[in-house]
Amino acid sequence: MTTEGRREDSGADLLRRMAARRRRDNIIAAVVAILAIIGGGHAVMDAFSTPPSGPSDDSTILLIGRSRLAEAFAREFIVTYLSANSGQYERLADFVNGTPQGSLPSTGRLVTDPIVVYSTRSMNAANVDVWTVTVSVRIGRRAGAVEEARQYYRVAVSVVDGRLRALSIPAAVSPPARGLDLAQSYSTTCATDSPLAQVASGFLQALLTGSGDLARYVTSDSTVEALRPPPFASVESATVTADDSECGARSASARVLATVTPKADGAVTPALSYPLTMVRAAGQWQVRSVDPFPALRLPVTLVTGQETRDRSAGAGAPTRTTPSSAAQIPSATQN
Repeated sequence: MTTEGRREDSGADLLRRMAARRRRDNIIAAVVAILAIIGGGHAVMDAFSTPPSGPSDDSTILLIGRSRLAEAFAREFIVTYLSANSGQYERLADFVNGTPQGSLPSTGRLVTDPIVVYSTRSMNAANVDVWTVTVSVRIGRRAGAVEEARQYYRVAVSVVDGRLRALSIPAAVSPPARGLDLAQSYSTTCATDSPLAQVASGFLQALLTGSGDLARYVTSDSTVEALRPPPFASVESATVTADDSECGARSASARVLATVTPKADGAVTPALSYPLTMVRAAGQWQVRSVDPFPALRLPVTLVTGQETRDRSAGAGAPTRTTPSSAAQIPSATQN
């Protein structure tokens, strides 16, 4: 009885497994059929194939090299074209075909300070690239009278096996639109006698003028070194803002933005800004690093005029920004 019961149970289990296997195979066949109907054979193949690999290092280097060629060519062509006079049509033939007769003035203009402000590959076909390049220049009405305002010109450049040619003469275009500011996380202006302001000010005094021991203001693992030779004689005043509302009274770390006004050759020079990461160890504040960019408010927030808006949340209740005040540089001491 027991043996026959086991055999019956074993046969029933086998039938259930076979039925489950048929249902699975039917589902797979249905999915493949739907993919074939919707997207054809490519859809089926793509569903089971590995994604294509990205561009190789060699192709990236080649692309960068072609862009540099196009930018250099466009810069030279635009300067040559804008400064040409009516007797220099043959000179322009080195850059472009068919410069219209009568399109050049009798006296060329002074064109200086060309800068490539934007370039993009607009077309790629086999061994042919077409790059669109925008160049900014300063144009003077006569020698020695250079206008302050910059002008912007765009030209299309073909690159064929390393040989370059402009597709047409340049077009004057609008300058790039003014960008938007990003809200920073420095919410508090620190008083002169606050721990963060004293250490940040003393640190910048030692960094920029060579006066004082920089090692007193930096952590043991910091890689910051004083500038040699010192570029400034003194540092007069500083504005110190921080993401710590108590400016170092109780916290263990802080992000600080210190803006200083240095002096050189007895005269005030333009102000300089230093984003710092500061930590407190054994009761003393020190600078761990000079950061590559100021601390940003997260999520990233755009500033429009005097209002800030959360970029990730879209339009919302604006937050007013507040100006910061300047403080005199204290003596090189550390709390």
